[in-house]
Amino acid sequence: MPAQEKPDGTAGARSLCPSSRCKPGAELIGVRQDDGTVAILPQPLPVDQDFVDIVSQNALKPEQRFRFSNKCVEGGCSQWTGSRCGVVDQALTMLESVVAGLPECSIRPSCRWFQQSGKDACAVCPYIITHATEKDLIMPLSP
Repeated sequence: MPAQEKPDGTAGARSLCPSSRCKPGAELIGVRQDDGTVAILPQPLPVDQDFVDIVSQNALKPEQRFRFSNKCVEGGCSQWTGSRCGVVDQALTMLESVVAGLPECSIRPSCRWFQQSGKDACAVCPYIITHATEKDLIMPLSP
């Protein structure tokens, strides 16, 4: 895979999608809070089949409650615009920068969104839910 250029001009060997699905091989990178934002974990946690089985027992999809990362598949993803990820572009259009400073993030050096949009992507990242429903857009997750 060709190296991806980051905003600082350096190249990374692999890009990670910070809004991947819950499946074995993914990494858990965030947990949705009661206010609807995502708290990014200090270190990603590996996802195995046992974890998938446990979190899939809840009525809410895992992607409504957690954030996962995995290899960015570029053109193999419906969010790929042909040259970049459309998820962060859409979020940047809809949301203003709402986080002061850069939140802690364990995948930033490899994050597709950071590589693509720099610190602006980090500012909206905690507000992106992978599997959002209309209800999610209206009110935060209830405890």
